[in-house]
Amino acid sequence: MDYKFELPTRITIGEGCSSQLGVNVASAGAKRVMCIFDKGVEAAGIVEPLVASLETAGVEVVRFDGVLPDPPMEVIEQCSRIANDVNPDAFVAVGGGSSIDTAKAVNANSTNPGTLKAHAINLNGLQVLPFDKPLKPLFVLPTTAGTGSEISPSAVVTDNELKLKVSVMSPDLQPTMALIDPALMTGLPPHITASTGLDAFSHAVEGLMGGLAIFTPSPMRDSFALTAIELVLKSLVKAMKDGNDIKARTDMSYAAFMSILGAHGGLSMGHSVGHAIGEVCGIHNHGFLCASIIPYNVELMAEFIPDKLNKLATLLNVDPGGKSVPEIGSAVKQAIQSFYRECGVPSLRELGMSLSDIEEIIRHTVTGTWYMLAPKRPTDEEITGWLHEAYEG
Repeated sequence: MDYKFELPTRITIGEGCSSQLGVNVASAGAKRVMCIFDKGVEAAGIVEPLVASLETAGVEVVRFDGVLPDPPMEVIEQCSRIANDVNPDAFVAVGGGSSIDTAKAVNANSTNPGTLKAHAINLNGLQVLPFDKPLKPLFVLPTTAGTGSEISPSAVVTDNELKLKVSVMSPDLQPTMALIDPALMTGLPPHITASTGLDAFSHAVEGLMGGLAIFTPSPMRDSFALTAIELVLKSLVKAMKDGNDIKARTDMSYAAFMSILGAHGGLSMGHSVGHAIGEVCGIHNHGFLCASIIPYNVELMAEFIPDKLNKLATLLNVDPGGKSVPEIGSAVKQAIQSFYRECGVPSLRELGMSLSDIEEIIRHTVTGTWYMLAPKRPTDEEITGWLHEAYEG
């Protein structure tokens, strides 16, 4: 298989770059935008300066503040109706992954009504297709560092009827421009800094061992993933301890989007099982859920990534010398768990999972895209063991 890479999103990263929003939107020819965010971002005082930047540039702003975690289809439909009424020239998303994914989904749903589920890879197979009608420009300003939605070609929304996270994917969903301003992240509490940062960690580690990554190896993709991992290990705890540490926030911002580039070959069990836990248990803590499975995922896939495993071990201060591949996999698992303790990662019990949910979690896991594409699929018994261990913490 050929390795293909495309990144249409223009990226600006740096302290204060969010002040350039109005100029960039106006230069794209937009006269009216729909600005999508949640009430928490607005309460933090982040939205008003951005609206002022837009209005100073002569751009009319229509606000939508109804974003919810793991955005439900009901919110997408509500926001799409408003978008159809006001007919914006472009969309602006301010916030974490939920705000950006909401904006992506609304952009697609309002320009191509009724087509979201047709582009869902976990409903229709791994078909990454363009939409029939062009989407409008989308400008994104992330206020967390981890989801990577600011450059990704996907949006994850929740279908409450199916009790399923729907992964909508299309190259058309990649934002037009990402203004990544670490100053917008300084007020982020430590536990959200950790959860979102470990989402980036999960993307990067899974990117080293996802099925497509193994079947279509790429040194470019691996370099993105390994650099993202190095940045998380170096700066996540610093950002947690001092939210105003701009250098640490900048490192984590780089890690967030580089981890998505590192996961260009697909994800693995962290997201398969993590999504399933969230779906079944109604837990809105994507980063911690996915991260909780990563140590076991690495141990399972060690035999398929011996060279990359050695590099990962070195980043985690594990000496791979003289050890067998399974021994290195076990040592890396323990090193990741030690890092998690430093980050204060809660157990699955503390996050709200019940042991009685395990059977249904497994049913959701084994129908997931990344499970189906894995070069080695864990047995039900193995997943059960992972969940029991992560439940205890």
